Amino acid sequence: MLFISLFLFAALAATHAQDRGRRIELEESLQSRYRVTVIGGGLMGTHGENAIRHAGGIVALVQDGLYGAYDRSKLSSNAVRDGKAEVVSGNKDVALARGEKFYVTAAYVGSDVVTLGLLSVKAISGGSKTSRVWCTANFFFSEETLAQGDIGKVYALVDQWLMPEGTGSPAPSLPPPPPPSPAAVPVVAPTAGKAIDLKPGMTRDEIVAAMGLPVQESGFGERLWMTYPGMTLSLEQGKLTSVERNAQALVPITIHSDPDGADVFLDGSFVSSTPAVLRLPAGSYKVVVKMSGFADWEREVKVLPGAEVNLKAKLTK
Repeated sequence: MLFISLFLFAALAATHAQDRGRRIELEESLQSRYRVTVIGGGLMGTHGENAIRHAGGIVALVQDGLYGAYDRSKLSSNAVRDGKAEVVSGNKDVALARGEKFYVTAAYVGSDVVTLGLLSVKAISGGSKTSRVWCTANFFFSEETLAQGDIGKVYALVDQWLMPEGTGSPAPSLPPPPPPSPAAVPVVAPTAGKAIDLKPGMTRDEIVAAMGLPVQESGFGERLWMTYPGMTLSLEQGKLTSVERNAQALVPITIHSDPDGADVFLDGSFVSSTPAVLRLPAGSYKVVVKMSGFADWEREVKVLPGAEVNLKAKLTK
């Protein structure tokens, strides 16, 4: 009996360790996708609680419902459940408008929640004060979803609220490769369809002349990041220093229903209401559209790289 108990304990411990390992991988993927911004004074002459030591990626708020606080120690903690947001702690100094842009300052994955720390890119006016605002967005999932590290379900929900700036934003990826050697780096231009030699030391103007304008461009101090489909170029003091290969871009899935306002479930988890645009990695998914008083609409959808998927759910009573 004791042997059986010890065996079960060991099995449970192994399962817990495996689940935690998948959550850690998901957390690392989040940090890679959003290129987390480092906050703190002292570097490049910056000081104060809003000081940025290293600027990462930028996300844009897709819908209203989140709140921010001017005081970092009293930041607004927003909980997102079943498509709705509420402030569960901190100050509600300012309602955040759709389209507002933020740096991601932290990415954490718990047993049932994904948390993103946010700092507004610019000062926001609220009442008698104008300053940058702080908040967290806490997205709640089933424990099974996060234990399995189901990145498709996570991004399908998070992207309904916060979308990486620019089109063709990078999907979850492996850690970036080391900087290229001084030799030329052959890549394919997004528009010309021909091989282009990117060499360390190229200027921004030389890169744009060869590849066209990037889909996203952000910088801080003497550093600049230029994002093209499939890659992100890093420049320091105006010169190209490295090329980071991005993973495959997410595929847009547009879902309409007749009538509108139905709930959309992806592999059993609520993700949005119609009309909706989900952005998912390539793969197979079960999409269910539900509305009270109507029969459920179900489809098995296979998402192919580079495709666009449009679904029209005609609900019947």
